[in-house]
Amino acid sequence: MNIEEKINADIKSAMLAKESKKLEALRAIKSVVLLLKTSAEGLTEDSAMKAIQKEVKKRKESAEIYTSQNRPDLVEAELFQAEVMEAYLPK
Repeated sequence: MNIEEKINADIKSAMLAKESKKLEALRAIKSVVLLLKTSAEGLTEDSAMKAIQKEVKKRKESAEIYTSQNRPDLVEAELFQAEVMEAYLPK
């Protein structure tokens, strides 16, 4: 099962379980994967991992900004999305 199939399966299970926060993060990953798929370099496991790492980094940087602005509600959402995305990265 490649990364795209795994994400699609997880999206389906998140929809059935009505996990809206997790679903939002999974859809963000799927968006990145679809963009890679249509790009010149194409979708490979390596390019997908790099793109997901980039998204995790974005979420963590956003959380730091929200922390400095005293917005704990947004910090929690960003960190949760980063955690969900990290599940697709190698340990």
